Amino acid sequence: MKTLISIILVGAISIAIAQAQGDRAATAAQDTADTARNIERSVARGTENAADTVAEALTPDPNAHKVNVTMTEYRFNMPTTLKPGKTAFIVKNAGKKTHNIEIKGNGIDQKFAANLRPGQSRVLHVVLRRGTYDVTCPVDFHMMKGMTAKLTVR
Repeated sequence: MKTLISIILVGAISIAIAQAQGDRAATAAQDTADTARNIERSVARGTENAADTVAEALTPDPNAHKVNVTMTEYRFNMPTTLKPGKTAFIVKNAGKKTHNIEIKGNGIDQKFAANLRPGQSRVLHVVLRRGTYDVTCPVDFHMMKGMTAKLTVR
């Protein structure tokens, strides 16, 4: 009789353990499916954002002040005084080396995510407020070689 009770108890415990493992496996499978859906949504949003960024990088906002900037070896050719508001810096690398533009000041620190190769052009949108801004080339030692400018917004 004791053996029979022991066998029944062991069987019941085994069934309970198997059910718990099955529940954990089902939960893990559901978590994996949820994660896959979240990743899918994230990738879709990232693709949309990348497409928007590419379009923006090539086309100035029609409501923005347009400012032409030409970069050559270790200098910017651009206006030094601008009006406040949304500004589209239309930047062309006319040099023989890779360059970039970084605008810092009044809580703004913006630059292109990727450097511009020779002959390449892009648009950088910045909302400027009254004040002074530093314009630099963050590539290697270009700033130390004089690739800087001051921008005043009035």
